[in-house]
Amino acid sequence: MAIRIADYTWCGGPKVEYDDEAPCLICQQPVGTASMGGTAICQACDCGWCRYCKAFLFALKEEIDGGSSMRQLRAHVARCKEITDDRSP
Repeated sequence: MAIRIADYTWCGGPKVEYDDEAPCLICQQPVGTASMGGTAICQACDCGWCRYCKAFLFALKEEIDGGSSMRQLRAHVARCKEITDDRSP
């Protein structure tokens, strides 16, 4: 656990403590640095792209497609992470 502070005071918000190793609510990878979407969503998901291959990604609300798009997004990110990890020395 690595506690960090996100400073949203520049836009009238608070300073917020968060765990940068907590899983992103969307892709389930570590959040890392807080995004404009908050401290529970990684920067890549907040911007709508894969953090590994930079492909455009999106997920609909579960009520709309039964969670299909979220499962596809998470599977894509997991595959890209695996490929990236395999390439690391």
